[in-house]
Amino acid sequence: MKITIMGGTGYIGQGILSALAQDRYNYELTSLSRSGAKNHTNLVDPVNYLAVDLTKPGHWQTVIDSSDVVVDCVGIFLPSKRKNTSYQKNSIDPAKTVIDELMAKTTQTRFVFIAANNAPWPLKNYMKAKEEVIDYGVEKLDNRFVAVYPGMVYDKQRILNFIPGVLLHFAIYGLHLNFLKKYRPVKRQKFNQEMLQIIKQQSSALTNKIS
Repeated sequence: MKITIMGGTGYIGQGILSALAQDRYNYELTSLSRSGAKNHTNLVDPVNYLAVDLTKPGHWQTVIDSSDVVVDCVGIFLPSKRKNTSYQKNSIDPAKTVIDELMAKTTQTRFVFIAANNAPWPLKNYMKAKEEVIDYGVEKLDNRFVAVYPGMVYDKQRILNFIPGVLLHFAIYGLHLNFLKKYRPVKRQKFNQEMLQIIKQQSSALTNKIS
């Protein structure tokens, strides 16, 4: 099975690639990102890291077209004027570009989109960007489009989200503050295993959004 991860050099993408590489199934793994393997640590072997620009035609199209599954981990949490980033440029447009490519060139390739179950009000535009991609993907690809709805994916590797993730998990399952369930904290290892199931077309709770 050929699997391509958009944004495979990021926190979420690298975790998924690592889980796929350790799985007994013999996957052909490719990562598409702006930087490729340059200036990144903890790269996963034997992933093929490619530096691409999704705004321009290129080799990435051949990679996408020949994939069985494309997983979209591209995007930003918050826009930055200093870095010249925006939800439209860095989250919505890359997804729509690849969805258009798959709609035009393939009939079987599945597109798995890492959405979000919920987020606090200050991140309303982050959620709107996710929802825009979901609406577009369902319209263009129908049942080939799969949305995944984690909340905070936390791990000791990132202390800034590990502590909030642990506290949120305790608040929900220890203190039974059920109104916080919509923020759906998920340990990174658990998330990676759920992604394996989704890629294999097995059932996963994370494909169902909770309120």
